[in-house]
Order: sequence, then structure tokens, then C-alpha cells
Amino acid sequence: MSRTKAYDTRFIKDNDSEGLTFASEKIRAGEVVAFPTETVYGLGADALNEDAVKKIFEAKGRPGDNPLIVHIWDKSQIDELVSCITPVARILIDKFMPGPITVIMPKSDKVPSSVTAGLGTVGIRMPSHPLCNRFLKMCGCPVAAPSANLSGSPSPTTALHVMNDMDGYVSAVIDGGDCEVGLESTVVDATGDVPVILRPGAVTKEMIDNAVKAQSDYKGQLEEGQTPSSPGMKYRHYAPKASVEIITLPVMNDDIDPESEELSDEQKQKLFDIASPFILRAQEILKSNPAARIGFFAGREVKHLFDKIGDKILDAHVNFYVYGASSDVEAASHCLFDGLRLLDRQEVDTILVAGFKGEGLEVAYMNRLVKAAGKTGGDVPSHAYEQLGEGRTQISLDEFSDVFTASILFVSEDDRNLGAVCEGILTDLIRKKGPFCSVDDTKIGAELYVESAGLYAEDGRGPDEFSCEAFSSVVGGNISHHLSKRADVSFLDANDIILTVSDSQAFEVLSAYPELEGRVYSLSSYMASKGLVIKGEDGQIASVAIPDPSGADYEVYKHTVAALKAWLDILFPYIIKDLGAQRFC
Repeated sequence: MSRTKAYDTRFIKDNDSEGLTFASEKIRAGEVVAFPTETVYGLGADALNEDAVKKIFEAKGRPGDNPLIVHIWDKSQIDELVSCITPVARILIDKFMPGPITVIMPKSDKVPSSVTAGLGTVGIRMPSHPLCNRFLKMCGCPVAAPSANLSGSPSPTTALHVMNDMDGYVSAVIDGGDCEVGLESTVVDATGDVPVILRPGAVTKEMIDNAVKAQSDYKGQLEEGQTPSSPGMKYRHYAPKASVEIITLPVMNDDIDPESEELSDEQKQKLFDIASPFILRAQEILKSNPAARIGFFAGREVKHLFDKIGDKILDAHVNFYVYGASSDVEAASHCLFDGLRLLDRQEVDTILVAGFKGEGLEVAYMNRLVKAAGKTGGDVPSHAYEQLGEGRTQISLDEFSDVFTASILFVSEDDRNLGAVCEGILTDLIRKKGPFCSVDDTKIGAELYVESAGLYAEDGRGPDEFSCEAFSSVVGGNISHHLSKRADVSFLDANDIILTVSDSQAFEVLSAYPELEGRVYSLSSYMASKGLVIKGEDGQIASVAIPDPSGADYEVYKHTVAALKAWLDILFPYIIKDLGAQRFC
């Protein structure tokens, strides 16, 4: 299903009463609005308006044969939406609503077939999120809503996740903060005498068993061609672009502080058992593909051992999302979708994710994780990833609680060709791939700068004409505004990373300013420091040599710009990480 941007999406803060009124009016007018719940963000429309419901599927790029959940603000609304409430359903409603549960009951004639995918049942949910309850009441109608993400991508747990997927496709996005639970609601079929859990969630099997005094059974995977009676049953949901591998953790009875100096031998062994599978698997991946990039969704114990090993090559290829203590399934569940999105944004090839054994919330967590790993469910709709390219919403740095700056300097001979081109290429990449945040705290934004200078440059000269034309042809931008600068000590000292075009230039800078050791690299030595080496036919490591095209014809300039772009495309994630930043999800 194709998507077309047709809206100037309004971003509404939780304290914006006028904005909430605007959003509720849009719902009543048959439009689509994204809103927060305690589980994940929802993409809502008037559940009794069939044309409005169709717009949800258009915004998500989602097939229409997957049922939606109807959200209410008061239990009294249930009567008009269902034809009967079974004793089991009544127990679940009384015990768990409002809360992270969806109860499936026979639908009434008022509910359009587009909501239920033609089924005779409907899922009813009453969220416990205060802002959600307020918004639903303002709408004055039941609201049908799946999760507010592009079909096939991980579910959104922040309003900025939603904006990155839905900006231009919906009327408004309401910011209610981070979702408390982080996994979608438990879905329970209550049409019979015994409840059947169709999708596990924060309301666990044990909790339901205790409530209804009966033994419920999990429903298996749907047969091929069968219409699902619950969202998330048919298609491969929650999947990032990267492949996902599950690293199952050993069962732990208590948390261990990895930084404690008083650990017993048994505790040290436990920490090793937790962390080593991640590290060993990453080493295996790099052995088969030295250019691989790997994400870790893991606990702090894994990060501690990883840092303690101090493998610089491995560190260059790994991005972390630390959810808390390794044994904390609640923290892992809360962070799972955010972690998958964030690591996927770092352009990793594989994400190694902590897996849990056990009952309760562990079941819900593993249900989502197994789907993310692609082991159950149908294929992601083919259009989904095509639409998750660049051109994303550029979140303002004002949205972050704080901002830090970092910069990189390219050094060449005269700063009229190679240096100017490198500055332009990396600036273009930063613009396209932003926004960025701190690697240590996603609430802190990163403002990244790029400069260039020449060892023998004359200040204030424009770039070579052929360089401008080649850059425009290959990269698509404009560097004609660039003015050359001399690479004096103030420029060098003001930047966090200094990359020279040639090896001899790096040697010259370090000979003059040895205090810059650790910040100055040539393009070739920087690649080698990340384990990215090029070997010639003789098996010897070759240098990345980009000769200055000055005086050559236009085709040489064009080839030079293309070569620089290819190298910087490869180096970009390493540069960003070394600047202390990562791509914000």
C-alpha cells in the first residue's frame, strides 16, 4: 500500500490545551491523530467512521486484513461496541481496565468491518495513561488504533519515534512522554468460557489465571491464510532493518554490581556467563566480515566487561543500548522498541539482543523479540523498508534537554579541492542522517560541525571550478561558497578529530604538534584503526591514496569526488561515534 504525504503534521505537547482540542476535532472530522498510551503510541481515527479507519491503513502502509483495537475512555462505552459480554470478559474488564489489556468480544453492528478485518469480534481497550484518557474523552467517540509506526518497523514508544515515521501522513502527533510499559497490550479472546491469550503483554497469564480461576492456553501461530483475530498475529511486526540475533541470558536470582570490588568468584563467573556470549558472537561476526557493524541491546554487566577488555577494533564496530541490569526484564521490555530503533539508526548489520527464560513478562518480551528476529509471522510488506530511507523529520535540538557540540577538521594542501570536498560530503551526510544525540544519554542532543583547512592555504580563496561542478554532479550539493583557511594551531586545537587526506600530511601535523596525538589521522590510518584495511594483489596492506586532481580534466575531478564520497560513506558511523554522538531514533 503506497503512502502520500498530505498533511502538515502538528506536534502537540501534553500541556497544549488548544492543541488537544485541535486534535480531537480532527478525529471527529474523520482524520488520523497519533496519541500516547501506557504501552506504545497509537494511530487513531473514529472507530465508527469507515472512511476514517481506512486512512489509518494508508498512513501505516498496512494491509487491511489485520484487525484494529478500539480505544475507549469509559467502560460504559463497551455496550454499544459489543453484542454481548461473557462472564469471562466481565471479569477481565472489572479487574484490568483501565490498563494494558485488550479484551476480544463479539462485535455490535455499529463497528465497521474495516476495524475488525471482517471478523465478528472486536478488541476493546481502555488505556490507563491520563493524557490518553483525557484525549479520548475530548474526541467523544471510540477510537480505533494500531501502533503508530510504519508497518513492519518497531513500535513507537516516544512521540519523536512517531514523528519520524508519520510526519506528513497524519494530522497531529500528541506528545505524552515515554511510554511506561513499552510493549503492546495483552490481547485476550474472551468470547468463550475460558480466556485465550492471543498476544502476551504486561498483564500476564498468571495474573489472568488468578483473576478468572481457570487455566488458559496460549494460541499457536495462525495457519496460512487464516484471518487473525488479534493485531500482531499475522505479519512480521517489530522488525528493524538489521538482522536480530537473540543471546539468551542465564537465569539470575539477583542483580550483581559489575563495578563492585567485593565480588565472589561465583559472581564473577556469573558476570562472565552473561557478557561473554555477546562479545564472542561479535568477534565471530567481525572475523567473517571485518567491515560489519554490530549493535548490542544488553545489560550494564555486558557493557562493563566489554569496556574492561578494551578491544579498540571491536569497540569501533559495536554500538550499545544499555537498558539497565541484565536481569531486569521490566527495563528490557520498556526499552526494547526504543533500543531496536536506535541501534538500527546506527546502520548496524546485526543486533545482538538479550533474551530471557521464564514466565510472566518474560513471555511477552520474548514474543516481541522472536518476531523481531523474524522467526515467526509473515513477511514484512515489501514497501515498508523502502519508505524508511532518508528525508526523515529533522527533530530540532530544542527538543533535547541539553546539547553538546563536537567537530571534525579535514586537512589538505591548499583547501581548495580535496579538503573542501570532504567538508561538503560530511556536512551533507550529517544533514541527511540527523538528528544526533549523545552516545551516553539520548536526552542530550549533539550539534556536529565540519571544517576544512590547508597546510599551505591562502585564506579566502574559493574552491576550484571543476571541484564545484564535480561535487554538484556526484553529491548533489554546492560548495562554491567555501573559502579556504590556513591550518594554523587554533584551527587544529579547536577540533575533536583531525583527518588529513594523505599520510604525509598527518605526519607533518603530528611532527609540528605532538600534543595532538590521538586526534590526528590520515584517511588511511583512520580506516586501519577501525580494522578496515585494503590489501593489494600481493596481500600487502595498501594506503588510501586520493591524489589532488589540480590541473587534470573534469573527469578526473569527478572520479576523485566519487572516491572521497565512497570512503566517507564507509567512515561516517565511525566518525560520529568518535565524536561521542549517535543517530537519534
